[in-house]
Amino acid sequence: MYEGLKSRLGVWVVLKDAGPRLAVPPADLQECQASTAEPEARWIGIVTQGGAAFGLSLDMPAFGEAGTPAQIRAVVRYARSLCGDSGWPPGELNFPRSFLVEKAFPENEWVVTEAGRGQALIYERRFGKRLQVEGEARTMFDSLRRPFDGVTASLKYNVWHSLERRALASLGVEATPPLGRQETWEIEPFVSFGANPGALVLQGEVVASWEEAAGVTAFSYRLGVGREVGRVVPMLDAGWTVPRAGQHALSLYPQLWMRLSRLGHVAASVGAEVRAVGPEPRRPRLIAFVLWDYGDAPLLHGW
Repeated sequence: MYEGLKSRLGVWVVLKDAGPRLAVPPADLQECQASTAEPEARWIGIVTQGGAAFGLSLDMPAFGEAGTPAQIRAVVRYARSLCGDSGWPPGELNFPRSFLVEKAFPENEWVVTEAGRGQALIYERRFGKRLQVEGEARTMFDSLRRPFDGVTASLKYNVWHSLERRALASLGVEATPPLGRQETWEIEPFVSFGANPGALVLQGEVVASWEEAAGVTAFSYRLGVGREVGRVVPMLDAGWTVPRAGQHALSLYPQLWMRLSRLGHVAASVGAEVRAVGPEPRRPRLIAFVLWDYGDAPLLHGW
């Protein structure tokens, strides 16, 4: 049976090399960025159910009847091993994006967020194995006649990851220049981490805030926990801000992350910020975002 499965897969690979017969060019499995970005479960699902089950090309047939789950898993692991470079963080460590905590996994994403009366457009670009650059532009539509809020640029580098321990950690820095409503330079170095103990997803971040002419003004400690339930992930973030001067602040962020496309490259989240401790007023603020992982597939594919 296993040999039959390899044979059928081999026929499919030969057909892929034919080129003109296929509507979608085949992926190069030796390209690490393509073979490591998705978790093993996604690969197994596509091989078992076929590309159409995930909104992909019909050129990828279903092999669910060609072998046992263990045999299909062995084929998938072989295909992923063609990368040959363990320096790439595996897709199993790409946890859902939360409102507050910066992900430790390097991404290729566009994100549009709405938080109260503020909006943000975020572009994330991955370079090589571990580096990510990011740009963010913000607007604010309130009583002031200055809707342009500011911009932020950031770098993030994955310093450690372990599939065996289901965890990873990254270092990064954000820089906000005096543009829009931002009056001075602000620099925020941070360390972020993620882990997957059992069925839970834990993500955390520690941030230091430095402002021009004021020095280090605050430290922020952020922690989020979630659990996947089908296509949705209920999550709760908590952020504790400790300024050098002034009142401490604690905010909670209940949210519901959901996968919109069958492939999972388009997702959204809705929730709120609830300020539990800190200066008044402490009114709740609605938050939402929509993201597109353009590294996975074009926006209109995978549905």
